[in-house]
Formats: sequence, structure tokens, C-alpha cells
Amino acid sequence: MKKRLLFALLSFLIASSSLLAQSKTVSGTVNDSGGQGIPGVSVRVKNSNKGISTNGDGKFSLEVGSNAVLVFSAVGYTSKEVTVGNSSTINVELSEDAANLDEIVVSGLATNVKRSNLANAVSRLSSKDLTGTTTPVTTDGAIQGKLAGANIVANGSMPGGGFNMQFRGVSTLGSSASQPLFIVDGVYIDNSQNSNGRSQANKAVGGSAASAQDNNANRLADLNPDDIESIEVLKGASAAAIYGTRANAGVVIITTKRGKGGKTKVSFGQDLGVANAYAYYGGAAWTADKAKAINGDAGLAAFNAAAGKYTNWEKEIFGSTGQIKNSRLSLTGGNDKTSFYVNGSYSDETGIVKNTGFTRASFRTNLDHKLTSWLDLAVNANFVNSDNDRGWTGNDNSSINYGYNIPYTPSYLQLFPDANGNYPNSPVGENPLAIRDRALNNQKVNRFIGGVNLTARALNTENSSLTFKLSGGTDYQNGLAKIWLPSDLQSQKAEANPGYAQDTRAEVTNYNIQLAAVHTYAPTGSAFNFTTSAGIVQLGTNAASNFIRGRGLPAGVSNASRARAFEQDVDYRRNTDQGVFAQEEVNFGDKIIASAGVRFDRSTLNGDPNKWYAFPRASVASNFHKFGSWASDSPISQLKGRIAYGQTAGLPTWGILYSQLGVTGIGGQGGLTPSTVLGNTLIQPERATELEYGVDFGLFKNRVTAEVTFYNKKVFDLIQPLVTAPTTGVTSTNVNAADLTNKGVEITLGADVVKSSNLTWFVQPIYWFNRSEITRLTVPERLTGGFGATFGQWRIKEGLSPTQIVGQPRTDPANPTSWTVYGDQQPKFEFSLNQRITFFKNFEFSALAHYRHKFAVVSLARVLWDEGGNTSDWNETNQAGDGKTENGNYRQNVNGLDENGKPKPGYNPVVTSFLKLREASLYYRIPKSIIGKKLDGLKVGVSGNNLFRWTDYTAGYDPENSNFGSAALGSGVDIGSAPLVRRLMFHISVDL
Repeated sequence: MKKRLLFALLSFLIASSSLLAQSKTVSGTVNDSGGQGIPGVSVRVKNSNKGISTNGDGKFSLEVGSNAVLVFSAVGYTSKEVTVGNSSTINVELSEDAANLDEIVVSGLATNVKRSNLANAVSRLSSKDLTGTTTPVTTDGAIQGKLAGANIVANGSMPGGGFNMQFRGVSTLGSSASQPLFIVDGVYIDNSQNSNGRSQANKAVGGSAASAQDNNANRLADLNPDDIESIEVLKGASAAAIYGTRANAGVVIITTKRGKGGKTKVSFGQDLGVANAYAYYGGAAWTADKAKAINGDAGLAAFNAAAGKYTNWEKEIFGSTGQIKNSRLSLTGGNDKTSFYVNGSYSDETGIVKNTGFTRASFRTNLDHKLTSWLDLAVNANFVNSDNDRGWTGNDNSSINYGYNIPYTPSYLQLFPDANGNYPNSPVGENPLAIRDRALNNQKVNRFIGGVNLTARALNTENSSLTFKLSGGTDYQNGLAKIWLPSDLQSQKAEANPGYAQDTRAEVTNYNIQLAAVHTYAPTGSAFNFTTSAGIVQLGTNAASNFIRGRGLPAGVSNASRARAFEQDVDYRRNTDQGVFAQEEVNFGDKIIASAGVRFDRSTLNGDPNKWYAFPRASVASNFHKFGSWASDSPISQLKGRIAYGQTAGLPTWGILYSQLGVTGIGGQGGLTPSTVLGNTLIQPERATELEYGVDFGLFKNRVTAEVTFYNKKVFDLIQPLVTAPTTGVTSTNVNAADLTNKGVEITLGADVVKSSNLTWFVQPIYWFNRSEITRLTVPERLTGGFGATFGQWRIKEGLSPTQIVGQPRTDPANPTSWTVYGDQQPKFEFSLNQRITFFKNFEFSALAHYRHKFAVVSLARVLWDEGGNTSDWNETNQAGDGKTENGNYRQNVNGLDENGKPKPGYNPVVTSFLKLREASLYYRIPKSIIGKKLDGLKVGVSGNNLFRWTDYTAGYDPENSNFGSAALGSGVDIGSAPLVRRLMFHISVDL
């Protein structure tokens, strides 16, 4: 027995010494096709967890066995495998990969996966996709037209943005989050449009109190797009399930740039540009008879007084040339233990309306440090200050807005101020010049987004690893909105208390903390690789806002607290979410990749804050081309089938749980009054399930790639208002009363049409569509959004699309719900074409065209212009059919469908399409032989936004705008908008 033990021990020592003898250190450099070192390349021993990343110069050093195979992979490059053998130095050149099959994307809250193994259609945009063509005003605007399944609509054209973003159709009917969840470097951020109180101005003379009409910007405008390394979009529940109760509308994961180590690199960029209105709308000629017919004796008198002197008031207001200036300076570098990225930027854009503009000062620091050999620390900090003069576009049914008063202002009026600066009154409403020059609508925001990630490797062997990840962050914003209408404005003089001001202050803190454990195991000699992850999450929001609104201000005073009559309100909100998750991922030699997981969530926004809701997910993908031996001359280089299932939820909006109490005074004593809207403590989150399946393939060594996806998303327990009987003493309450489905197709193609040393041409067509249907409704059908059935509203009815638009006249006068169907806000399909061309090695051309086909718009803009007599075709007589009735008069009395079932000429809503050249650019990278060794790079270029637009839309400035912001329903209302803006820019960037 002792001899056997001794023999076994000697055999073990001999084998160990043999293995040790075979182990050696391999070093080398990974370069691109131009000979430049690539930082951050993953150098991994095949079928093991052992690996390292290249430093800032592309160099690496790793201890391996002589029979090891090294796998070199990096985002944007084709992977390469090299057998070590007898080599101690291995230098590798990686070529660019347009298909990006080896890029790493999210597969869980703490894990990632290669795109080639992904079972979901997760869209990813790199920094080059976002800012490589032109410099976007805001991050959400940079995504437009670049993602299959994304319907992104600009709410208006004012600097500072404002977008409505929906993935795979509507996910709520208005009582849950309609916009995606945004996460920046692991920090859950707020993208809400906080009301600034603008719609309260002139409320006494017909203004609306609806905050959705305040024409606010999204707070995503605070992020500097140049800081972003990549954006990953989880469009459906099958991918977003691991994010639980906040993921019904999708998840957008933003990763900012980080240092790569190596020598410190300095980069400077400067953009200079101009912005102008793309086209104008009005322009009808005036006669004395027309002036009297529309504006009465006062109009005739003003027409005669003009004596042939006319002013195009539309161009006077919207005809300014906006100035664009963007400056940025970044530093990246580090050593083997610490890397850093520091960026400071300043953006300044003035609008096409005088006294409008958006400025943003941003400073970001990202720091990565290896505390020990097993403990890593990452810190992210971003401070932003933004200042936004929004102007007075949009509509609140008040003559103070340009989009409301300009349509009624004839060209014969003389409204310029006199030598003393006094503005004359307009006989048709407010003087738009006085509003432009003297009224104030401003928002200022100070914001801090900070996060910490701590990664501890408790176990790291050839076959397995155990890693603990602790992460957390906060998004703090402090905003001040200021509204002021001076007391001597024409509209204010008609008020009982002239002079209006409102100060709105908001302080919002979002925080999150997460602890996760990730275990990987790759059995020796096996093709299996297991990744197990589990963890806990807590999220919270603390918000406080208050406003002071005053009416009756002395001349020149803008302080609301100095008003004769003012009111004040304070609002506090707090909610907390908690989650627990677990997930298992299995990879069989990159041939079959499966995963299953579940998350449990509870929230104080639910009726029962202690109830846990489960959100399971499962997926499987198979790379068929890796089975067996594919012929070397086969045109198929990749073929993957995939299917995924998942569940998510959307939390009820704040306040649905409670019956609000109002404050009143009776007999000198304070008291409370109950609300007529009853709270519901039984309310549940809106939940969604999704089945997604598709196929990905590549041809001719992936020079041609395709991703085809089908999905069926079902949303349950949608929250709806239930109108109660008058005898109950309340008007309504909110209940879970509806279900809907979203079904659609997404197709993304990519082709390297030409790929040579002097010319490359990459083409990427994207096609997608979505169809929605309400499958259950236990409350009576209703209309919502817009301004009543006369102009068109959204219809909530079982069996129909929730975005269907209906209106007058009724098809059956005896049936109060027999509305005329005009169309659907959702387009029949969308199509984008993205192209990138390099020629003569140093020239780069890019262009993005986006087409949206057949969608309905509720347009009241033409109604206003017709009533004011200013529509460009007002005087023409080609629509009535009698040859004598002016179009402008005819359209005010027409509605319904013609004999072909199409809306009669001039009636709203309208079904339209558009094609826009959203982005285009031409850059020149100056060769090294010219710039010398002192510079690493010098690049100049020109670019533009909205350089071309085709549309059959004649009912307003542009079919892509929204009076009601980011509302789930009712967002496609065109009234009071400003012209589409075309931007042209010159760029220069220097790398040291």
C-alpha cells in the first residue's frame, strides 16, 4: 500500500513538473490594419476563464501552456485564434468587423455575452454610430432612425430637445411609465419631463392647466453624447425581464467612455454651425375684402393704414439663424493599475426664434483602479449645468404662443415697437414680437450623476471563478423654472390682475444599490461553460417640488411673491423598490447557448407594497454553423436560430393608491375636503409577457449579415379610469381593466458592398413595424387625448388599436360611439438606410435616411391658419369643386370621408408619410505624413441634420411633432409647433 502511495505521489510530482515545464509567459502586441495598437483587446485562453486585456498601446503578457490556444477579441474587430506552440512572442493584427459579432452585450444584471451567442435582438449603438456623423443636440435625438423597433418622435424643434420614445408599440395606456428605463454606468437615471408651469400662464382667459403642454425637454438632454461609448437597447420583455417592475417600456443601457491605460492622450473637438427653418407654412395674399371678412372693420382699417406695406410675421418670428458651438476636451490614460477618462464640454445653441437657446456645461471623470490583484474599483462622476430658454411654441389655447397668434396675424399689421420701445396692440390677439422680446420661459438644471462599482474576485482558477460585484449610484438634480409675462403685455392688460409669474423648483434624487455574485465553471476537457449569477437590488426616488404662482405684478417686477394674488404649493414624493434575482447561463462550445432566470420585485407604488411579483425569463440560441464541418467554400459563415421569453412590469404612477385631500377654510378654521377621484389600494402593476424568436445569418465571411426578429408582446392589467355612479359621491377611480398585444417584425441587414484598401462601402437597411390591439376592456370604451372628437382623438376599445384615431362625424347618428375612423398614430412600417463610405483611405462619408409610412396626425395647425386667413393656399379654389370657394373657407366646414373612404381634402386628422435625410457628413483625416509626429490625429469635416425632407403632409410645419410631449397616447397632435430646423456644422478634432 505504501509503495502504491509513493508511486502515485511521484507520478503526480513528475506530471506537475512536466506541466510547469510546459507553462511559459507569452507577450505581444495587438494592432489594427493601420499598425496602431488596440487597447482593451480581450486575450483569453480558449475553453478556460484565464485571460487578460491589452494595455493602452495594445500590448499584453500572459502565462499559458505551450498547447494553449489564445483567442483575441475586441468590439468592432473580427476575432482571431492563435496556437501558442513554441512561440513566446505573438503579434496579432485584427481587422474591422462591421457585423460586430464579437462585441459584448448585456445578458443579465451582472453578466455579459458575445453578440454571436445572444438569444435576443438587443440593439447596440457605438460612439461612432451616435456622434461619428454629426453632433446631436441630445442623446435621444442621436438614436432616431438607427434602431429597429424604435418609434422616436421629436416633440418640437426648440433647442434642448424633447422626444417621445417607444419600443415595440405602446406599453401602457397612460397610468404607468410610457418611456424606457435609462441606466448610465449602472446608475438608474431620471428622464422625466418636469412641468415648468407654462401652461398655467393666462389660464384665466382659456389656458389649459395640463402640464403635458408645457413643451419641456427630456432630462436626457443633460447627458453629453460625446461621453458615451455605447448604448444598448433592450426593446422587449424577453430581454428586459431581469430589470423587473421598471422595464415594461424597455431598457436603455448607456456606457460611457473609460481610460485604456498607456500614455496620456489628449483630444480636443470643436463644432461650429448654423440652424435655420427648413420651410414656412403661411403666405396668403390679402385684399381689403378679405381683411374685412376675416377681421371686421378693424381689419379693414389696418389694411388701409398699411398702404401696401407688408411684413411676413412668420419669418419675422421663425427666421433667425441659430448659432451652434460645441467644445470638448478629454484626457485618457493610466498605467497597469489605474486608468482614467476626463472630459469637459460646453454646448451652446441658439434657436431660430430670438431669445431661445440651450447651453450645457458638463464635466465627467471616470476612474478605474486595481486596489489589489483581486479587487477592482470603478468610480464615475458627472456634473452638468444646463440653461434652456424654451420660448413660446406649442399650445395652451392662449394667444401668447407663437403657434397660436401668428396664424391669426395678417401681413398688413404693423406691430414693431416705437422709438420708446412700446409695442402696439394687435387687433387679432397678442403681439408676437412683444412675447418674443419680453416674455420669459426658462429652465435651469444642476445635476450630478455618480456611481461606484467594486469587483472582488474571490476565486480565479483555470476552470472556475467566483466574483462579487457591489455597485450603486445616485442621480441628483436641482431645477428652477421661471415663467414671466410682464404686466404691460396686451394679453395681460385684459386680466383682472395683470402681470403673471411662476417660479417652480424641483429637487429629485434617484438612487440604486446592487450586490451580485457571479460564478463561472468550465469543466476540464468539456465544451460546457456555466455562468451562475444572483443578487439583490434596491431602488428609490425622493422628489420634492414647490411653486409660487403670482398674478398682479407691478411693472417690471418678475418675482411671483410680490404679486397681489399668489398661490403656493409643495409636493413631496417617495417610493422604494426592492428586487432579488438569479440567473443560470449555459454555453456548449458556442454551439448552444441557453439561459434561464427569475426576478422578484416589490414596490411601495403597488397596492400591496409587501407583495412580491415574479418575472421569469428563458432563452436559447443555437449557432448551427458550428455543428459538423462546414465546407470551406460555403457562402454561409454564420447561421443562428434563437428564441426567448420574458416578463416585465410597469409600476402605477404616483398617487393612484390614494384619495387626495384638499385644504379649505371654513369659519376661519382650517379643514380638509375629499377628492372626487377615489384611490385604489388594490391596484397592481401593469405586467407584460413577450415571446421573441428570430434568425441571424452571415454570408461570405460575414460581409453580408442579417438579423430577423418576430415578437408577440402581451400587456396585462392595464390601469384604466372607471367612471362611478353619481350616487357614490366620487367621479372615478383607477382599476386594472385592460389587456393589449403588440406584434411586429424587425429586420436589420448589413453589407460590406466594397471592401478594398482604397474604398469601403457599408450599407445597413433597417425595416420594422408594429401592430397593437386591445384584447380586453372591462370598463366602457372612451376617447382620450387631443382636443375632442371634432378634431380627432384616440379610441380605447376592445378589438381595436389603442392608437387608432377617430372623430366626427358619427357614422350612425343614433349611436354615440359610431365615430369615423381616420387612421392610426403608429406607422404601417418604418425604414432606415444607413451608409458609410471611406475612399482614398482618409475620406469618410456617412448618411442616414429615415422613412415613416402612413401614420395619422391630429393637426389643428391648419385649422388655426385657415381661421386667420394666412394658410399659403387659402386663396386657391381647387378643393371645394365649385371653382369659387376659397380653400381656407372650404376646409373650415368639411369633415368625413369621401366616396373612396379617404378623408376629404383639408380635414383633420390626416394620414401622411415622410422621408428625411436625418444625418449626413463628410470628414477628412489628415495623413500622418502631413501632421508629423507631434499629433496623433487631425480630422476636419462638415455635417448636417434634416438636409432633405419629402412629405405629403400639408396640414402643418412637419408631421413629426407632438403638443403633448411623451404621453403614451395623444402625443401626435400638431398645434402651435415651430418649423423643422435644418442644422449645418463644421467640425475639427485634434488628438495629441
